[in-house]
Amino acid sequence: MPDRHDCSAGFPDDATTRIDQIADAALRRFARYGFKRTSMDDIAKEAGLAKATLYLHFKGKDDVFRAMMLRTGQRVDARCQRVMTMAAPFPERLAALLDAHFGTGYACFGAGEHLVELKAVMTSVASAEVQAFESIFTRHATTLLEKAEAAGEISLSRSGLSTATFVATLMQAAAGAKVGAKLSCETYGARLRDLASIFAAALAPTGRD
Repeated sequence: MPDRHDCSAGFPDDATTRIDQIADAALRRFARYGFKRTSMDDIAKEAGLAKATLYLHFKGKDDVFRAMMLRTGQRVDARCQRVMTMAAPFPERLAALLDAHFGTGYACFGAGEHLVELKAVMTSVASAEVQAFESIFTRHATTLLEKAEAAGEISLSRSGLSTATFVATLMQAAAGAKVGAKLSCETYGARLRDLASIFAAALAPTGRD
């Protein structure tokens, strides 16, 4: 049974392009074998395409890696958007948003043995794409907080932090939740839910503690 965070399979309403096909294949190869051990020929075979077809769209592996990061970001953004339409209490929506962004990212990269290498590649060739990926959570979390406060579900003033600082702190906590022995996606997901409960409780309006 595919993991709920599976990054290599598109959504039913995806209009998968050739570039998306290549990006998906690259993600599978990079996750399994790392960046250095994956060649353009490997990516072409994984995508079921001729190597020449790859070079019609990409100059080399760095370009493919950046496209893979963008494709992953698009999937995560779509999942976060669905969370934003949920009719559920604030703590549940916050937990779902953390899972949609950080849980999906962890399933794609964090649980693999090549994470250190892939992080180095992200820094060296895809820093702009990494920033765009992180901004997805910042944007949705900010909107979630603002709407919840407007609805009287939370009180941001209780935290003593600005919205931007609160979101940044939440992101740091989500990253820190990965520290330690290699975690399964399920264990990391459980830690994210715990974080959501703690952060949501810190914002509970007086009388709802």
